[in-house]
Amino acid sequence: MIARLSHTTFLLLLSFSIYAQVLTIRDQSTSSPISKASVLFQHSKRSQQSDSSGRVILDALTIDESLIVDHPAYKSILIPTITADTTVYLTEQVIEIGEVVISASKWEQDRAEVPNEILIVSPKQIERNNPQTSADMLQQSGQVFVQKSQLGGGSPMIRGFSANSVLIMLDGIRINNAIYRGGNLQNVIMLDPNLLSGAEVVFGPSSSVYGSDALGGVMDFHTFTPAFTDSKTIESHGAGMMRFSSANLERTAHFHVNVQNSKWSNTLGLTFSNFGDLRSGGNRPSKYQDFGKRIEYIDQINGQDVVIPNDKVNVQRFSGYEQYNLLNKLSYRLSNGSTLTHTFYFTSSSDVPRYDRLTQRTDEGDLENAQWYYGPQKFVLNALTFSNYSSNFFYDGLRVVLSNQWVKESRNDRKFESTSLRSRVEQVDVYALNVDFDKKISDKSELYYGTELVYNYVESTAQRKDIVTEAITAESTRYPDGGSSYLSAAAYGSFKHRLNKIAIISSGLRYTYVALNSKFEDKSFFDFPYDEINLSNGALSGSIGAVISPKKFIRWNLMFSTGFRSPNIDDIGKVFDSEPGNVVVPNEDLGAEFTFNYETGLNLKLSNRITLEGSLYYTQLRDAMVRRSFLFDGQSSILYDGVDSDVEALVNVGEAHIWGYSVGLAAKLTEKLTLTGRVNNNDGEDEIENIPLRHTNPMFGKISLSYVSEQFSIEGYTDFQAKREWDDLAPSEQNKAYLYTPEGALGWYTVNIRSSYHVNDGLSFTASIENILDKHYRPYSSGISAPGINGIISARYDF
Repeated sequence: MIARLSHTTFLLLLSFSIYAQVLTIRDQSTSSPISKASVLFQHSKRSQQSDSSGRVILDALTIDESLIVDHPAYKSILIPTITADTTVYLTEQVIEIGEVVISASKWEQDRAEVPNEILIVSPKQIERNNPQTSADMLQQSGQVFVQKSQLGGGSPMIRGFSANSVLIMLDGIRINNAIYRGGNLQNVIMLDPNLLSGAEVVFGPSSSVYGSDALGGVMDFHTFTPAFTDSKTIESHGAGMMRFSSANLERTAHFHVNVQNSKWSNTLGLTFSNFGDLRSGGNRPSKYQDFGKRIEYIDQINGQDVVIPNDKVNVQRFSGYEQYNLLNKLSYRLSNGSTLTHTFYFTSSSDVPRYDRLTQRTDEGDLENAQWYYGPQKFVLNALTFSNYSSNFFYDGLRVVLSNQWVKESRNDRKFESTSLRSRVEQVDVYALNVDFDKKISDKSELYYGTELVYNYVESTAQRKDIVTEAITAESTRYPDGGSSYLSAAAYGSFKHRLNKIAIISSGLRYTYVALNSKFEDKSFFDFPYDEINLSNGALSGSIGAVISPKKFIRWNLMFSTGFRSPNIDDIGKVFDSEPGNVVVPNEDLGAEFTFNYETGLNLKLSNRITLEGSLYYTQLRDAMVRRSFLFDGQSSILYDGVDSDVEALVNVGEAHIWGYSVGLAAKLTEKLTLTGRVNNNDGEDEIENIPLRHTNPMFGKISLSYVSEQFSIEGYTDFQAKREWDDLAPSEQNKAYLYTPEGALGWYTVNIRSSYHVNDGLSFTASIENILDKHYRPYSSGISAPGINGIISARYDF
């Protein structure tokens, strides 16, 4: 009897192994696996969901049924009976501008229920666009303007704000630290696009959820999320990629792998990039044939600085650098509703030349700096995240994140024919605790609330080194040499309620307390009239918005929100040269600045194939931190770095306004041919001085026509920027005349083509030609010209 039963069991298992089939679901345009796709069995009405590899195991009881494969972002398909392992490809849904689900309130929400203007960059877009850096990734969207002072940089400008007035988040962790400056800030390139599962940009003040710095918006980046399987068997999947770009001789290699079973999952990713000196376009405007040419450069020969004629004037020497990125994410499933995840992220670089400073000239017309570079920019993040999804009185979702960041950066410069190399080094330790809750109160109402505690400690050192004798002497530090601390504590809550079938309201409130301390010990360089600076303030910020959809094809958004930025160590404790002849000194009476934002947006689905979207906003800035003439120890000018310089300081006297709009169109011309376009513009004015604002940008945008089939895709597109006249430049920009033409920032456009070919489920190639016309152009406020004609080729293998 036992033998017969064993024999029967063996036959059943054998028949299952023979008849069980694997259905793999992939994206038609990229061949990437699609997870969380639903498979409905028409006869039995059972359903299954694809795993992170896009796979569904079909047992012997269901393989004779017809299947419906469905996913919110794709068109549903009907599959007849399956008799062998099968791969199906889903095509995107009728074009929508935006995505189905986002994280605007730190928790996933339906895009149609959020009143903010939001940009979503999907994994598919990252793979298709193949950006060199995360700054390039944002710029490729056509919605975010990016300034570059050097090749190793990228400073996003969002709604007239930039640098420490826009917030960077990584996996829900605040990346802005206490020394983020008000000028252009290049730190976003620390985040490797090859290690991201997506990104979102929330436009406009978001302080009710995210706190200080979120004046222009929030850039929220998401690294790979480890996936679990339904069995104890260990499985793995991953990808490798190699890329070459001709304009800067880029060589990038990337690899990531995920190993998982039902209890634990680990994702490891590595990227190495080597960028050579960037070649700019050779096709210049007829009136400015020498604009942007690198006619000469300084190099050392036999220990002497020598000015060398550049035989390749379009090659921007010196601009190349290297970057290394590493991600490891280990996740353990404590129970069906709880997971514990450790994230380790590391990035470093070689020295990064500050190209705009290397092209700066003296009043006599000579090159001023022999060296000016950032030392290796090192960033280490460790984060422990506990997530729990279980319905109780307090929450349905809970996320607790304990994190530590370590940042080290330096600035190094030496004047032409000087042997003295000045080095200023900053080190920042950041400790943070975030606790976020999500509670569904009823079918119509949901509450999000939480707390945040962040502590920064800043150490600043400096020295001068004689490059001949190697003698070391003291130098003034960039920040107070006795150390600085910055503490922020906050609590927030936001509420979403569906009034009826056509209207949803959202509101939020957050209180933030900030305390800051900086100590001045060595007064041999500057006789500060104080030994330390102490500052504390609190800020209440809020928002209220509505989404109104009277018809399925109309969505109208209304939003009022406030934002604030509390002074950080960079604002209150720094001595630096803003431009030659001006020096900015600390102001111990500096307070927070505030914004009041009014915006409206409209989404129209004109047909099943055409969607039009637009937003209009107006922002008031009050108590703005602006540079004004100042007295230092009773003096209006001091000697700084050997130059008699006028004294300035940040003070809260600024009032300004910014207005702008963004319009987008997406049209599915045929099943495989899609037209998209985006135009953005903003402008603003300092209402006290009646002068233009620095971080508003000229009109810019993108127009694209793409063809996507099952294995092949091709896209032609143009990026463009309008002209900004010299008289419309902010005075701080006019002080950098070497970045502009006498007419100001010139308008430009580029013609580009991008294609991809999927050889099979694993192997794919992409090839692009950017700036086909080899135009020489420089995005507004940038210190380096953009790439000339640029051939890009990459190969990717998914397994």
